[in-house]
Amino acid sequence: MSPYDPTLDEAYDPPAINRFKVEAAMLEMIEHLQQEGLSQAEIALTLADAAEDYVIRLANLSGAEHSEDKSTSPLRH
Repeated sequence: MSPYDPTLDEAYDPPAINRFKVEAAMLEMIEHLQQEGLSQAEIALTLADAAEDYVIRLANLSGAEHSEDKSTSPLRH
């Protein structure tokens, strides 16, 4: 993690431009999925579920990085 990454205890408020880019991509994807026949409810629930899974995956990766940092402490003589 870089010094700019939030810790698990900190709230994360993405920069406005990042939020705009993600929302624009999401709305484009939603429009495409609706054209494919998915309902708004199906899309919304699936997006929420996928976002939750992604956050959990990131948290697990972050936890693994922290445990690696502790296990690679300098050797003592």
